[in-house]
Amino acid sequence: MAGEAPLIYRNTGGDKLVVGSGGIVDIETGGALKFNAVDVTATLAAAGAGTGLVVAKQVAFVENATSTIHTGTVVIPAGATLLDIVVVAQVLWTGGTAAFTCGDANAATGWFTSTDLKATDLVLGERLQASNANNWGGKNGAYLTTAGRFGQQSTTMIGGYCPTAYSVIGVVTVGTPATTVGRTFMTVLYSLGGAVTPVLT
Repeated sequence: MAGEAPLIYRNTGGDKLVVGSGGIVDIETGGALKFNAVDVTATLAAAGAGTGLVVAKQVAFVENATSTIHTGTVVIPAGATLLDIVVVAQVLWTGGTAAFTCGDANAATGWFTSTDLKATDLVLGERLQASNANNWGGKNGAYLTTAGRFGQQSTTMIGGYCPTAYSVIGVVTVGTPATTVGRTFMTVLYSLGGAVTPVLT
């Protein structure tokens, strides 16, 4: 309508894109995204510092014609809780042999043992999922063998809680690499909640 400020405009300083006549959302030169003057970029970046958000990290294992070992390491900060590990095949691998394992510094196959990425073990539409026994696919490692237990029970991992920094390590091992077809994704989810102090009585 006549007289109303445009929905999207560039301010006179030329360093900001403003959405909404009140400047509710603005994108500044340099990459900051703000909503009602709150720096959304900084807030999301602090997800690993205890904002109460669930963080998802994804490793893309991509078949090439030369590499025999593909290692993806997701570091989980101290005080965080590992929620899940999900492995999905987008495209089956085709060269030589291709096997996926998942573990940590303590046990290379602690989460999932050798999984054929060419056929049978993880075909299209299937997933390996640490938090769901129905999706272990018979490839579950020592950390996923007893109902109610999740991860190693040690000073570095207690039922998914990580007193110190912890790493989920996924590895694809290829025998005689020759093609560039396969695509497998490992997604690791963890949370590092904002601190809540209990009331003592």
